[in-house]
Amino acid sequence: MLLAGFYLLAVLILAAVAALDVILTRGPGFTIATLEGYLGSVAIAWCVVRVVVLSRGRPDGREEIPGLSLTPQEQPELWGRVRDLAERVGTRPPARIQLVPGAVAMVQEDARWLGLVAGERRLFLGAALLIGLPEDELDAVLGHELGHYAHHDTRLANLVWVLRSRLLHTVSTLRERAARDEAEQKQAFATRDARRRAAGKTPAARRELKRGPDHYLAIVFCAYAQLCLRLTEAVSRREEYAANLAAARVAGRDTTAAALRRIPVLDAADDLCRRAYVMMGWKAGLLPPEGQFHGGLALLLADGTRRAELEALAREPLPREETRERSPYDSHPPTADRIAALKALPDDGRGTPFVRRPASALLREPDAVLAALERAVLSREALAMRRVPWAELPSQTRRESWTREADPLLLAVTEVAAARGVATYAATRLDILLDLLDLGLLHEVAERLPLSEQAARSKGRARREFARTAFRSALHHLALLTALDAGLCRWELCWAGPPVQHQEPHGFTEALEEALDYASADRPHTAPLRALLSVGAHFPSANATPPSPGPSWPSSPDLPWPPPHTPA
Repeated sequence: MLLAGFYLLAVLILAAVAALDVILTRGPGFTIATLEGYLGSVAIAWCVVRVVVLSRGRPDGREEIPGLSLTPQEQPELWGRVRDLAERVGTRPPARIQLVPGAVAMVQEDARWLGLVAGERRLFLGAALLIGLPEDELDAVLGHELGHYAHHDTRLANLVWVLRSRLLHTVSTLRERAARDEAEQKQAFATRDARRRAAGKTPAARRELKRGPDHYLAIVFCAYAQLCLRLTEAVSRREEYAANLAAARVAGRDTTAAALRRIPVLDAADDLCRRAYVMMGWKAGLLPPEGQFHGGLALLLADGTRRAELEALAREPLPREETRERSPYDSHPPTADRIAALKALPDDGRGTPFVRRPASALLREPDAVLAALERAVLSREALAMRRVPWAELPSQTRRESWTREADPLLLAVTEVAAARGVATYAATRLDILLDLLDLGLLHEVAERLPLSEQAARSKGRARREFARTAFRSALHHLALLTALDAGLCRWELCWAGPPVQHQEPHGFTEALEEALDYASADRPHTAPLRALLSVGAHFPSANATPPSPGPSWPSSPDLPWPPPHTPA
């Protein structure tokens, strides 16, 4: 009825326009106002026909959800569990089970003839649920989704999808056209004012914008969209309560409530793992080993500290719902309300099992399954990235990043060394650069670095300072890269706290900054930076007298720390 009402609303608008035209024909005679009324009615009718009838927007069916199809032959244990739960719920099992990323679960059904004829059923199961839930709580999740089938909630789901997509397309199209018309009017006013100023005239008085038919039609259809969303989402919330009852019958009241508490926490953990750990080396073109893009969550949950934090978070009392402003457009009831409804059920005597298997035990060769999921959902760009072990990911990420930042400096060093005939026999690329600095070629190297637009426009001393700043920044990255390769600094992965822990000798950062200041000064002193990066020497404080270049710098300074390890 709501979908039919969408088209009926368009017909009523056209009928109202036609009635207005009839009234105009019975007027006292043909006038300019009558002509404007006819033209306005034609414009409104054309807008309605164009947006509602001719432009249908997205296709009626739902977009395909990327994932990995799990067949009964490949995963008999999972399929056996789903079929057993479907029988206990009292419904037909799905024809397909598809593994998808995230801590989500949902069902679809390709019903036909306005939902009167059942169609193929599909179950979408998030990989994070299989990794992070115990087996009994996964039963609650599956029982909830199968409950939607048992209550025929999926029969009209496609119709609701069509209704919402049509309304969204109609309202967004009308608003875009109205905004474009308003922008064109403002541009016309601005052009007219500019012409008057060029002619020495005063700009015309500000005129009010004329609202076209798209603006008013957007208001009408937006109001109808709000009505439809309120009605359909209210039904969706009742369906969620009914599906929770089905889950409680097959998995137990307390287990279903525990799953409701755990899933948001698991979703947050999966998001943290993906953003802070998996995507750590994304900009550097690095990813963790194959199968760990989604499987890395298991390592995060295996850490005792993290697991205790998540368990404590799952046990925390949910905020009182009377303090939360409820929206009539929520598709799901608040979690606290759903748990309260479950707790209000009679005690079924089924507590938490003493031995709880992880839900991943239902999968055969889970590592291979997660690797296949990556191939099914990741882009070609992601699949082409280099895979490195978890332990090497932080250091490799920084090495790739610093190498990219230092490449312009290394290119400039190569060009200057070739132009000046400087021998490049030094042990490291940094040593070659420091040799050039000792020869007084700092500004010649710095001038070859890419500069910002503002720096490129400057001249004289200002340009030299801009170039020096760019040089120091590039030198900083090259020094860090050298320290990493020499084993003076380490970046290690940590699952229990901040994703990356930086290990370096005490005072190294401060000493490096001071050494860089000396190396990029008007009269460069490279000995501090050479000593610091070769043996990890501690540089004197900034208040100390700057050393003279050459032999006056101690060749074997006292070391307040030993190097972390000797590189192989």
